[in-house]
Amino acid sequence: MKTEVTTTDFLEEGETVEMRSSRDEDSMRLMKTEDTTTDFLKEGETGEMLHGNCLRIFSPESPAKLYCCYAVILVLTVAVVALSVALSVKKTPQISNINAYAACPRNWIGVGNKCFYFSEYASNWTFSQDFCKAQESQLARFDNQEELNFVKRYKGSSNYWIGLHRESSEHPWKWTDNTEYNNLVSIRGDELLGFLSDSGISSSRNYIKRNWICSKPNNYTSQCKSR
Repeated sequence: MKTEVTTTDFLEEGETVEMRSSRDEDSMRLMKTEDTTTDFLKEGETGEMLHGNCLRIFSPESPAKLYCCYAVILVLTVAVVALSVALSVKKTPQISNINAYAACPRNWIGVGNKCFYFSEYASNWTFSQDFCKAQESQLARFDNQEELNFVKRYKGSSNYWIGLHRESSEHPWKWTDNTEYNNLVSIRGDELLGFLSDSGISSSRNYIKRNWICSKPNNYTSQCKSR
C-alpha cells in the first residue's frame, strides 16, 4: 500500500511539475510577445517621426527658407569683405607714413632730430669721414648740449673721432660741412682734428686710430626739408 501511495504521489508531483513548466513557458511566450509588440510600436512611432521630419525637409516651404538663408549669408559675406577692404584702405597710408618717417636706420640711434652711428672699429680721421659719407652722413656733429651729453654717455670709455677740423691753429674750428663751430664747449690741444674723450673735446693728429661717430638728420627731418 505504501508503495502504491508513493508512486501515485510521485506521478502527481510529476504532473504538477509539468503543469508548472508549461505555465512558465506560456508566461515567457506572452512576455516575449508583449516585448515584441512594444518594440514594434516603438519602431512604428520612430518611423512616423522620421516620416514627419522627411516631410518637413522636403516640404514646399524648405526651398524658400534655404534661399532666404543663402541670401542672408551672401549679404553678410559681402558686408565683411567690404569692411575689410575699407579698413585696409585706411591703414595703408598710415603704414606708408610710418615707413617713410622711420626715425633711424638699423644700428643707428635717434636723438632729437638726428641719428648717430657708433663704430665698432678704429681708424684715422680721414677714413672715418669717408665711411660716414658712404652712409650718407658725416662725422658726428652736435648743435646743442642735449646731443653732446647723449654722445658722451653712450660712447663709454673709448675716444671717438667727430666732425670738427681746422686748417691751422690760427683758423676757427668747423664741421665737415664747413659750418663754423659755435664753441659749445672748448676744445683742448693745438692739433687740427677733433675727437670726443671723457674730459670733453680734444684735438689730435690724423694718423692716430680711433673709433668714430657718424651723424645725419633722421628720415622725418629729411622729408620735411625736401618739401
